[in-house]
Amino acid sequence: MSTAQQIVRRADLLNRRTIDRRTAVEVGRVDQLWVDPQSHRTLGFTCKSGLLGTKKRWFAWAQVDAVGENVFVNINPELPELQQPEQAISTIGLEVLTDAGNKAGTVTDFLFDARTGAVVGYLFKSSGWRGVLDGIYVLPVAAISTIGSKRAIVSEVAVLEPQQYAEGLHQKMSQVAEFLQDDFDKTLKNVEGVKRGAQSLAEKLQDKAQEVKEVAQVKVAELKRQAKPESESTEPDAGDAEVSSPVTPDADLR
Repeated sequence: MSTAQQIVRRADLLNRRTIDRRTAVEVGRVDQLWVDPQSHRTLGFTCKSGLLGTKKRWFAWAQVDAVGENVFVNINPELPELQQPEQAISTIGLEVLTDAGNKAGTVTDFLFDARTGAVVGYLFKSSGWRGVLDGIYVLPVAAISTIGSKRAIVSEVAVLEPQQYAEGLHQKMSQVAEFLQDDFDKTLKNVEGVKRGAQSLAEKLQDKAQEVKEVAQVKVAELKRQAKPESESTEPDAGDAEVSSPVTPDADLR
C-alpha cells in the first residue's frame, strides 16, 4: 500500500468489493471493521459472501494492499484463514460518557488512516447535553480515557464545545424553517403590495367614473337647454291664431 496518508471514514468502506490481488477474484464485500480499543487501531474487517451474505471471513488489516472503489487484499493460499482477535470490538453504538458521569452522546463512526489502520478520530452523535445541538461531532482519540465493549469515557472538557463534523437534522430543519418563514413574510409583503395597488387602481377608476358621470350630466343639461326654444316655436300660439268670420251660406244667395 502507498506510504501516503489516506484518511477514510469507516462507513464509506462498507459493502465495497473485496478482491484478491493475486487472482483478481472477488471474495466478498466489506461487512464490518474492527478496532483494538487500547491502541485505537483498525485490526481488520469482516468480509461477507455467499447467499444473502451469510458466509463471513476475517481479514487482518495487514493483508490490505489498496483501498479505492474496491479493497484489494493479499491472500496466501498456503496459509489457513486468520481468525478475528478477541480484543477486536466494533465501536459503533458505544455510549459516550464524560469523566464527570454525564452522557454526551453515542459513537456513530470513526476516521482512520487506511495506510496504517490507525484511528485518527471517532464521530459521535450529540444527545443534546449542555446545549450541544443535535449533530455529528469529532471526538479526538486523545480525549478518550477508557473504551469498553459498550461505553467510552471521555474528557468532559473535550465535549463541551466539540468540533462539528456534519449538520444534524435539528439544524437543517431550523434553517428550512427560517427560509420558509422568510419566504412567507416576503409573500405577505407582495400580497399587501398587490392589494394596495389594486385598491389605488379601484379608487382611481371610481374617481374617473364620477368625473365622467358629472361631465355627462352637464352635457345632457346643456342639450336640454339648446333643444327647448326650438320645440316651443313649432307649437301654435293661441294669441297669434287668425280669426275669420263665419260664412253664412244664405249670404251668397242674396
